[in-house]
Amino acid sequence: MDTNVLILDDQLELADPIRRLAHLNGWRTHFVGSLQELELAMQATGLPQLVVVNWRPPVTSWELQQWLSGLRVDVPVLVLSESGNANGDGVPGAVCVERPSNAVDAQHRLAQVLARLGFGSLVTNPHGIVGQSPQLREVLARVERAAPGEANLCISGESGTGKELIARAIHAQSARADRPLVTLDCTAIPESLIESHLFGHVRGSFTGAVESRTGFFALAHTGTLFIDEISELSLPLQAKLLRAIQTREFVKVGDSKPTRTDIRLITASNKDLLRAVREGAFREDLYYRIAVVMIEMPPLRARQGDIALLAQHFVRKFAAVHGKPVLRLMPRALELLEAFDWPGNVRQLENCLEQAVVLCQGDRIDHGDLSLGADSQADSEKERSGVGRELPPGLTLQELEQRYILQTLVRMGQNRTRTAAALGISLRGLQYKLKSYRQESLNSQTSFDQGTDTA
Repeated sequence: MDTNVLILDDQLELADPIRRLAHLNGWRTHFVGSLQELELAMQATGLPQLVVVNWRPPVTSWELQQWLSGLRVDVPVLVLSESGNANGDGVPGAVCVERPSNAVDAQHRLAQVLARLGFGSLVTNPHGIVGQSPQLREVLARVERAAPGEANLCISGESGTGKELIARAIHAQSARADRPLVTLDCTAIPESLIESHLFGHVRGSFTGAVESRTGFFALAHTGTLFIDEISELSLPLQAKLLRAIQTREFVKVGDSKPTRTDIRLITASNKDLLRAVREGAFREDLYYRIAVVMIEMPPLRARQGDIALLAQHFVRKFAAVHGKPVLRLMPRALELLEAFDWPGNVRQLENCLEQAVVLCQGDRIDHGDLSLGADSQADSEKERSGVGRELPPGLTLQELEQRYILQTLVRMGQNRTRTAAALGISLRGLQYKLKSYRQESLNSQTSFDQGTDTA
Protein backbone atom coordinates (compact mmCIF):
# COMPACT_ATOMS: atom_id res chain seq x y z
CA MET A 1 0.00 0.00 0.00
CA ASP A 2 1.28 3.48 -0.87
CA THR A 3 2.23 5.80 1.96
CA ASN A 4 -0.08 8.80 2.26
CA VAL A 5 1.76 12.05 3.12
CA LEU A 6 -0.02 15.36 3.75
CA ILE A 7 1.98 18.58 3.43
CA LEU A 8 0.79 21.99 4.64
CA ASP A 9 2.84 24.47 2.64
CA ASP A 10 1.03 27.58 1.41
CA GLN A 11 4.01 28.77 -0.68
CA LEU A 12 5.03 25.32 -2.01
CA GLU A 13 8.61 25.78 -0.76
CA LEU A 14 8.81 22.05 -0.05
CA ALA A 15 7.38 20.95 -3.40
CA ASP A 16 10.66 19.94 -5.05
CA PRO A 17 12.34 18.13 -2.12
CA ILE A 18 9.10 16.39 -1.11
CA ARG A 19 8.45 15.21 -4.66
CA ARG A 20 12.00 13.83 -4.95
CA LEU A 21 11.61 11.94 -1.68
CA ALA A 22 8.18 10.75 -2.79
CA HIS A 23 9.69 9.37 -6.00
CA LEU A 24 12.36 7.50 -4.03
CA ASN A 25 9.90 6.05 -1.53
CA GLY A 26 6.66 5.56 -3.47
CA TRP A 27 4.68 8.13 -1.45
CA ARG A 28 1.32 9.61 -2.39
CA THR A 29 1.58 13.32 -1.55
CA HIS A 30 -1.12 15.95 -1.07
CA PHE A 31 -0.27 19.64 -0.67
CA VAL A 32 -2.66 21.99 1.11
CA GLY A 33 -2.46 25.72 1.82
CA SER A 34 -4.11 26.09 5.23
CA LEU A 35 -4.99 24.28 8.43
CA GLN A 36 -8.62 24.11 7.32
CA GLU A 37 -7.63 22.47 4.04
CA LEU A 38 -5.45 20.03 5.98
CA GLU A 39 -8.50 18.78 7.88
CA LEU A 40 -10.56 18.52 4.69
CA ALA A 41 -7.75 16.66 2.93
CA MET A 42 -7.69 14.09 5.70
CA GLN A 43 -11.39 13.48 5.23
CA ALA A 44 -10.98 13.18 1.47
CA THR A 45 -7.79 11.11 1.19
CA GLY A 46 -7.98 9.01 4.33
CA LEU A 47 -5.70 8.77 7.33
CA PRO A 48 -2.13 9.85 6.45
CA GLN A 49 1.00 8.10 7.66
CA LEU A 50 2.87 11.41 7.94
CA VAL A 51 2.00 15.12 8.23
CA VAL A 52 4.57 17.78 7.26
CA VAL A 53 3.87 21.41 8.18
CA ASN A 54 5.88 24.31 6.78
CA TRP A 55 4.86 26.71 9.56
CA ARG A 56 5.07 30.48 9.28
CA PRO A 57 3.07 33.55 10.38
CA PRO A 58 0.29 34.68 10.41
CA VAL A 59 -0.50 31.23 11.86
CA THR A 60 0.52 31.36 15.51
CA SER A 61 2.10 28.49 17.39
CA TRP A 62 -1.03 28.30 19.58
CA GLU A 63 -3.25 27.90 16.52
CA LEU A 64 -0.95 25.25 15.13
CA GLN A 65 -1.07 23.26 18.35
CA GLN A 66 -4.83 23.55 18.61
CA TRP A 67 -5.45 22.44 15.06
CA LEU A 68 -3.02 19.52 15.12
CA SER A 69 -4.19 18.38 18.55
CA GLY A 70 -7.80 18.64 17.40
CA LEU A 71 -7.15 16.34 14.47
CA ARG A 72 -6.60 13.50 16.97
CA VAL A 73 -4.30 11.71 14.54
CA ASP A 74 -1.60 9.55 16.10
CA VAL A 75 0.93 9.81 13.26
CA PRO A 76 4.34 11.52 13.04
CA VAL A 77 4.03 15.29 12.54
CA LEU A 78 7.06 17.17 11.27
CA VAL A 79 6.99 20.97 11.73
CA LEU A 80 9.46 23.21 9.90
CA SER A 81 9.82 26.77 11.20
CA GLU A 82 12.13 29.74 11.00
CA SER A 83 13.79 29.04 14.35
CA GLY A 84 13.17 25.31 14.59
CA ASN A 85 10.84 25.84 17.56
CA ALA A 86 7.12 25.92 16.99
CA ASN A 87 6.42 25.23 20.67
CA GLY A 88 5.18 21.88 19.48
CA ASP A 89 5.96 19.96 22.63
CA GLY A 90 2.25 19.57 23.35
CA VAL A 91 1.48 18.12 19.92
CA PRO A 92 1.58 14.30 20.02
CA GLY A 93 4.28 13.04 17.68
CA ALA A 94 5.42 16.53 16.59
CA VAL A 95 9.06 17.07 15.75
CA CYS A 96 10.10 20.69 15.19
CA VAL A 97 13.17 21.57 13.12
CA GLU A 98 14.62 24.68 11.55
CA ARG A 99 13.52 25.30 7.97
CA PRO A 100 16.42 24.73 5.51
CA SER A 101 17.45 27.64 3.32
CA ASN A 102 17.26 25.84 -0.06
CA ALA A 103 15.68 22.81 -1.75
CA VAL A 104 18.84 20.67 -1.69
CA ASP A 105 19.37 21.19 2.04
CA ALA A 106 15.65 20.68 2.61
CA GLN A 107 15.72 17.22 1.01
CA HIS A 108 18.80 16.28 3.02
CA ARG A 109 17.34 17.54 6.30
CA LEU A 110 13.94 15.94 5.72
CA ALA A 111 15.57 12.60 4.94
CA GLN A 112 17.60 12.74 8.16
CA VAL A 113 14.68 13.69 10.42
CA LEU A 114 12.28 11.20 8.88
CA ALA A 115 14.83 8.43 9.25
CA ARG A 116 15.13 9.29 12.95
CA LEU A 117 11.35 8.89 13.17
CA GLY A 118 11.71 5.39 11.75
CA PHE A 119 9.66 6.49 8.79
CA GLY A 120 11.41 8.40 6.11
CA SER A 121 13.61 8.12 3.10
CA LEU A 122 16.64 5.90 2.98
CA VAL A 123 17.98 8.03 0.14
CA THR A 124 19.50 5.09 -1.65
CA ASN A 125 21.72 5.71 -4.65
CA PRO A 126 20.79 3.55 -7.68
CA HIS A 127 24.02 1.62 -7.02
CA GLY A 128 23.07 0.70 -3.45
CA ILE A 129 24.93 3.54 -1.73
CA VAL A 130 22.89 4.90 1.17
CA GLY A 131 23.29 8.45 2.42
CA GLN A 132 23.04 12.14 1.59
CA SER A 133 25.70 13.77 3.74
CA PRO A 134 27.70 16.54 2.04
CA GLN A 135 30.81 14.33 2.21
CA LEU A 136 29.11 11.45 0.41
CA ARG A 137 27.46 13.73 -2.12
CA GLU A 138 30.88 15.15 -2.96
CA VAL A 139 32.21 11.63 -3.57
CA LEU A 140 29.23 10.70 -5.75
CA ALA A 141 29.56 13.93 -7.75
CA ARG A 142 33.22 13.09 -8.42
CA VAL A 143 32.22 9.56 -9.45
CA GLU A 144 29.61 10.94 -11.84
CA ARG A 145 32.16 13.22 -13.49
CA ALA A 146 34.91 10.60 -13.77
CA ALA A 147 32.93 7.45 -14.61
CA PRO A 148 32.13 8.09 -18.31
CA GLY A 149 35.79 8.44 -19.28
CA GLU A 150 38.55 5.84 -19.56
CA ALA A 151 40.97 7.17 -16.94
CA ASN A 152 42.26 4.79 -14.29
CA LEU A 153 40.87 5.52 -10.84
CA CYS A 154 42.14 4.84 -7.33
CA ILE A 155 39.78 4.76 -4.34
CA SER A 156 41.29 5.39 -0.92
CA GLY A 157 39.71 5.10 2.50
CA GLU A 158 39.59 3.04 5.67
CA SER A 159 38.37 -0.54 5.61
CA GLY A 160 34.61 -0.86 5.72
CA THR A 161 33.82 2.50 4.11
CA GLY A 162 32.38 1.00 0.91
CA LYS A 163 35.17 1.31 -1.63
CA GLU A 164 33.93 -1.66 -3.64
CA LEU A 165 30.46 -0.08 -3.90
CA ILE A 166 32.09 3.02 -5.36
CA ALA A 167 34.00 0.87 -7.86
CA ARG A 168 30.74 -0.78 -8.93
CA ALA A 169 29.07 2.62 -9.27
CA ILE A 170 31.92 3.82 -11.51
CA HIS A 171 31.64 0.74 -13.72
CA ALA A 172 27.83 1.02 -13.93
CA GLN A 173 28.08 4.63 -15.16
CA SER A 174 30.88 3.97 -17.65
CA ALA A 175 30.78 3.10 -21.33
CA ARG A 176 31.79 -0.44 -20.30
CA ALA A 177 28.72 -0.99 -18.10
CA ASP A 178 27.48 -3.87 -20.26
CA ARG A 179 30.87 -5.57 -20.10
CA PRO A 180 32.31 -7.60 -17.18
CA LEU A 181 33.46 -6.11 -13.87
CA VAL A 182 36.11 -8.44 -12.40
CA THR A 183 37.30 -8.01 -8.81
CA LEU A 184 40.64 -9.18 -7.39
CA ASP A 185 41.15 -8.91 -3.62
CA CYS A 186 44.90 -8.96 -3.02
CA THR A 187 44.51 -9.88 0.66
CA ALA A 188 42.45 -13.00 -0.10
CA ILE A 189 45.10 -14.71 -2.26
CA PRO A 190 48.49 -16.07 -1.17
CA GLU A 191 51.33 -13.90 -2.42
CA SER A 192 52.81 -16.76 -4.44
CA LEU A 193 49.59 -17.11 -6.45
CA ILE A 194 48.65 -13.49 -7.11
CA GLU A 195 50.63 -13.28 -10.38
CA SER A 196 48.83 -16.38 -11.65
CA HIS A 197 45.46 -14.89 -10.69
CA LEU A 198 46.28 -11.61 -12.39
CA PHE A 199 47.77 -12.86 -15.64
CA GLY A 200 46.96 -16.57 -15.75
CA HIS A 201 49.39 -19.45 -16.24
CA VAL A 202 50.06 -22.30 -18.64
CA ARG A 203 49.99 -25.94 -17.69
CA GLY A 204 53.19 -27.15 -16.01
CA SER A 205 54.54 -23.63 -15.40
CA PHE A 206 55.02 -24.40 -11.69
CA THR A 207 54.39 -27.19 -9.21
CA GLY A 208 50.67 -27.80 -8.98
CA ALA A 209 49.83 -26.14 -12.31
CA VAL A 210 48.07 -29.21 -13.68
CA GLU A 211 46.04 -27.19 -16.15
CA SER A 212 46.14 -23.76 -17.77
CA ARG A 213 44.41 -20.87 -16.03
CA THR A 214 42.78 -17.72 -17.40
CA GLY A 215 43.84 -14.66 -15.40
CA PHE A 216 41.76 -11.71 -14.28
CA PHE A 217 43.23 -9.45 -16.97
CA ALA A 218 41.81 -11.78 -19.61
CA LEU A 219 38.50 -12.20 -17.81
CA ALA A 220 38.07 -8.42 -17.64
CA HIS A 221 38.91 -7.87 -21.32
CA THR A 222 36.77 -5.02 -22.76
CA GLY A 223 35.42 -4.41 -19.24
CA THR A 224 36.69 -3.18 -15.88
CA LEU A 225 39.27 -4.75 -13.55
CA PHE A 226 38.99 -3.76 -9.89
CA ILE A 227 42.10 -4.55 -7.81
CA ASP A 228 41.30 -4.16 -4.11
CA GLU A 229 44.06 -3.46 -1.57
CA ILE A 230 46.66 -2.96 -4.29
CA SER A 231 49.21 -1.85 -1.68
CA GLU A 232 49.58 -5.52 -0.68
CA LEU A 233 51.31 -6.38 -3.98
CA SER A 234 55.04 -7.06 -3.76
CA LEU A 235 57.42 -4.71 -5.54
CA PRO A 236 58.33 -7.27 -8.27
CA LEU A 237 54.66 -7.83 -9.02
CA GLN A 238 54.04 -4.07 -9.02
CA ALA A 239 56.63 -3.83 -11.80
CA LYS A 240 54.81 -6.46 -13.89
CA LEU A 241 51.48 -4.74 -13.29
CA LEU A 242 52.98 -1.41 -14.37
CA ARG A 243 54.22 -2.94 -17.62
CA ALA A 244 50.80 -4.47 -18.33
CA ILE A 245 49.14 -1.08 -17.79
CA GLN A 246 51.68 0.77 -19.96
CA THR A 247 51.85 -1.66 -22.88
CA ARG A 248 48.28 -3.05 -22.58
CA GLU A 249 49.85 -6.49 -22.82
CA PHE A 250 50.48 -9.22 -20.29
CA VAL A 251 52.29 -12.56 -20.31
CA LYS A 252 50.92 -15.65 -18.60
CA VAL A 253 53.13 -17.32 -16.03
CA GLY A 254 55.26 -19.88 -17.86
CA ASP A 255 54.45 -18.46 -21.29
CA SER A 256 56.51 -16.28 -23.62
CA LYS A 257 53.78 -14.91 -25.88
CA PRO A 258 52.20 -11.59 -24.84
CA THR A 259 48.41 -11.19 -24.86
CA ARG A 260 46.71 -7.90 -25.69
CA THR A 261 44.27 -6.52 -23.16
CA ASP A 262 41.64 -3.79 -23.19
CA ILE A 263 40.55 -2.97 -19.67
CA ARG A 264 39.75 0.01 -17.48
CA LEU A 265 41.57 -0.26 -14.16
CA ILE A 266 40.08 0.72 -10.80
CA THR A 267 42.17 0.16 -7.68
CA ALA A 268 41.58 0.64 -3.97
CA SER A 269 43.69 0.78 -0.83
CA ASN A 270 43.10 1.45 2.84
CA LYS A 271 46.68 2.71 3.11
CA ASP A 272 48.12 6.09 2.19
CA LEU A 273 49.79 5.20 -1.11
CA LEU A 274 51.82 8.40 -1.30
CA ARG A 275 53.24 7.62 2.11
CA ALA A 276 53.97 4.08 0.90
CA VAL A 277 55.79 5.62 -2.08
CA ARG A 278 57.91 7.77 0.25
CA GLU A 279 58.71 4.72 2.38
CA GLY A 280 59.74 2.69 -0.67
CA ALA A 281 56.89 0.16 -0.28
CA PHE A 282 55.05 1.24 -3.43
CA ARG A 283 56.40 2.19 -6.85
CA GLU A 284 56.02 5.87 -7.66
CA ASP A 285 55.60 5.25 -11.38
CA LEU A 286 52.83 2.73 -10.72
CA TYR A 287 51.10 5.18 -8.38
CA TYR A 288 50.85 7.82 -11.10
CA ARG A 289 49.54 5.21 -13.56
CA ILE A 290 46.73 3.95 -11.34
CA ALA A 291 45.80 7.24 -9.65
CA VAL A 292 44.92 9.41 -12.64
CA VAL A 293 41.75 10.21 -10.67
CA MET A 294 41.74 9.83 -6.88
CA ILE A 295 38.51 9.30 -4.95
CA GLU A 296 38.64 9.33 -1.16
CA MET A 297 35.88 7.62 0.81
CA PRO A 298 35.29 9.40 4.14
CA PRO A 299 35.07 7.30 7.31
CA LEU A 300 31.63 6.85 8.81
CA ARG A 301 32.49 9.12 11.76
CA ALA A 302 32.84 11.96 9.23
CA ARG A 303 29.41 11.15 7.76
CA GLN A 304 27.39 11.34 10.97
CA GLY A 305 24.36 12.60 9.08
CA ASP A 306 24.19 9.28 7.20
CA ILE A 307 24.22 7.00 10.25
CA ALA A 308 20.46 7.14 10.81
CA LEU A 309 19.79 6.51 7.12
CA LEU A 310 22.18 3.57 7.03
CA ALA A 311 20.74 2.18 10.27
CA GLN A 312 17.19 2.23 8.87
CA HIS A 313 18.42 0.61 5.67
CA PHE A 314 20.14 -2.24 7.52
CA VAL A 315 17.20 -2.80 9.87
CA ARG A 316 14.81 -3.16 6.93
CA LYS A 317 17.26 -5.31 4.99
CA PHE A 318 17.91 -7.77 7.82
CA ALA A 319 14.30 -7.86 8.94
CA ALA A 320 13.48 -9.20 5.47
CA VAL A 321 16.47 -11.55 5.41
CA HIS A 322 15.67 -13.10 8.80
CA GLY A 323 11.88 -13.14 8.44
CA LYS A 324 11.28 -10.52 11.11
CA PRO A 325 8.47 -7.95 11.14
CA VAL A 326 9.34 -4.36 10.28
CA LEU A 327 11.25 -3.03 13.29
CA ARG A 328 11.44 0.56 14.45
CA LEU A 329 14.65 2.12 15.71
CA MET A 330 13.94 4.11 18.85
CA PRO A 331 15.43 7.60 19.34
CA ARG A 332 17.75 6.47 22.16
CA ALA A 333 19.14 3.72 19.94
CA LEU A 334 19.80 6.19 17.15
CA GLU A 335 21.47 8.58 19.58
CA LEU A 336 23.77 5.79 20.70
CA LEU A 337 24.60 4.83 17.10
CA GLU A 338 25.32 8.44 16.16
CA ALA A 339 27.54 8.98 19.21
CA PHE A 340 29.77 5.98 18.49
CA ASP A 341 33.05 6.39 16.61
CA TRP A 342 32.65 3.31 14.33
CA PRO A 343 36.29 2.27 13.83
CA GLY A 344 35.04 -0.51 11.52
CA ASN A 345 32.94 2.00 9.56
CA VAL A 346 29.83 0.95 7.61
CA ARG A 347 30.67 -2.75 7.82
CA GLN A 348 30.74 -2.58 11.63
CA LEU A 349 27.43 -0.69 11.70
CA GLU A 350 25.90 -3.33 9.42
CA ASN A 351 27.11 -6.12 11.71
CA CYS A 352 25.75 -4.32 14.78
CA LEU A 353 22.28 -3.85 13.24
CA GLU A 354 22.06 -7.42 11.96
CA GLN A 355 22.78 -8.71 15.46
CA ALA A 356 20.14 -6.35 16.90
CA VAL A 357 17.53 -7.51 14.37
CA VAL A 358 18.23 -11.19 15.03
CA LEU A 359 18.14 -10.89 18.83
CA CYS A 360 15.36 -8.27 19.17
CA GLN A 361 12.23 -9.76 20.77
CA GLY A 362 9.75 -6.92 20.24
CA ASP A 363 8.74 -4.70 17.34
CA ARG A 364 11.34 -2.02 18.02
CA ILE A 365 15.07 -1.75 18.60
CA ASP A 366 16.11 0.30 21.63
CA HIS A 367 19.57 1.14 22.96
CA GLY A 368 19.60 -2.00 25.10
CA ASP A 369 19.27 -4.18 21.99
CA LEU A 370 22.53 -2.90 20.51
CA SER A 371 25.80 -4.70 21.01
CA LEU A 372 27.41 -1.35 21.89
CA GLY A 373 27.20 -0.68 25.62
CA ALA A 374 26.23 2.53 27.38
CA ASP A 375 29.93 3.37 27.59
CA SER A 376 30.47 2.89 23.86
CA GLN A 377 31.97 6.33 23.36
CA ALA A 378 34.39 5.75 26.22
CA ASP A 379 35.28 2.41 24.64
CA SER A 380 35.93 4.22 21.37
CA GLU A 381 38.24 6.67 23.14
CA LYS A 382 40.09 3.72 24.70
CA GLU A 383 40.56 2.17 21.28
CA ARG A 384 42.04 5.34 19.85
CA SER A 385 44.45 5.61 22.79
CA GLY A 386 45.38 1.92 22.60
CA VAL A 387 43.99 1.07 26.04
CA GLY A 388 42.52 -2.43 26.33
CA ARG A 389 41.53 -4.93 28.95
CA GLU A 390 44.29 -6.27 31.20
CA LEU A 391 45.52 -9.74 30.41
CA PRO A 392 45.40 -12.32 33.23
CA PRO A 393 48.66 -13.40 34.87
CA GLY A 394 50.14 -16.90 34.68
CA LEU A 395 49.99 -17.28 30.89
CA THR A 396 52.80 -18.49 28.67
CA LEU A 397 54.34 -16.05 26.20
CA GLN A 398 52.51 -17.79 23.35
CA GLU A 399 49.18 -17.56 25.21
CA LEU A 400 49.77 -13.88 26.02
CA GLU A 401 50.44 -13.15 22.37
CA GLN A 402 47.31 -14.98 21.26
CA ARG A 403 45.08 -13.28 23.83
CA TYR A 404 46.44 -9.86 22.94
CA ILE A 405 46.01 -10.41 19.20
CA LEU A 406 42.43 -11.64 19.60
CA GLN A 407 41.51 -8.77 21.95
CA THR A 408 42.93 -6.29 19.46
CA LEU A 409 40.93 -7.96 16.68
CA VAL A 410 37.73 -7.53 18.70
CA ARG A 411 38.58 -3.89 19.50
CA MET A 412 39.07 -3.25 15.78
CA GLY A 413 35.59 -4.53 14.93
CA GLN A 414 36.92 -7.88 13.60
CA ASN A 415 38.80 -5.96 10.89
CA ARG A 416 42.07 -7.72 10.12
CA THR A 417 43.71 -4.90 8.20
CA ARG A 418 43.26 -2.41 11.05
CA THR A 419 44.31 -5.08 13.56
CA ALA A 420 47.55 -5.78 11.70
CA ALA A 421 48.31 -2.06 11.57
CA ALA A 422 47.61 -1.68 15.31
CA LEU A 423 49.88 -4.63 16.12
CA GLY A 424 52.65 -3.44 13.81
CA ILE A 425 52.74 -6.65 11.77
CA SER A 426 51.88 -7.45 8.17
CA LEU A 427 48.39 -8.54 7.21
CA ARG A 428 49.71 -11.88 5.98
CA GLY A 429 51.54 -12.36 9.27
CA LEU A 430 48.29 -11.80 11.15
CA GLN A 431 46.40 -14.18 8.84
CA TYR A 432 49.03 -16.87 9.45
CA LYS A 433 48.70 -16.52 13.23
CA LEU A 434 44.89 -16.66 13.10
CA LYS A 435 45.05 -19.75 10.92
CA SER A 436 47.36 -21.44 13.41
CA TYR A 437 44.99 -20.53 16.26
CA ARG A 438 42.09 -22.14 14.41
CA GLN A 439 44.11 -25.28 13.80
CA GLU A 440 45.16 -25.56 17.42
CA SER A 441 41.66 -24.66 18.72
CA LEU A 442 43.20 -22.81 21.63
CA ASN A 443 40.24 -20.47 22.03
CA SER A 444 37.06 -21.85 20.48
CA GLN A 445 34.86 -19.12 22.01
CA THR A 446 36.49 -16.29 20.08
CA SER A 447 35.17 -15.87 16.57
CA PHE A 448 38.43 -14.63 15.11
CA ASP A 449 37.76 -16.38 11.83
CA GLN A 450 35.01 -13.88 11.08
CA GLY A 451 37.35 -10.92 10.67
CA THR A 452 37.20 -8.74 7.56
CA ASP A 453 40.06 -7.62 5.39
CA THR A 454 38.96 -4.93 3.03
CA ALA A 455 36.34 -2.34 2.26
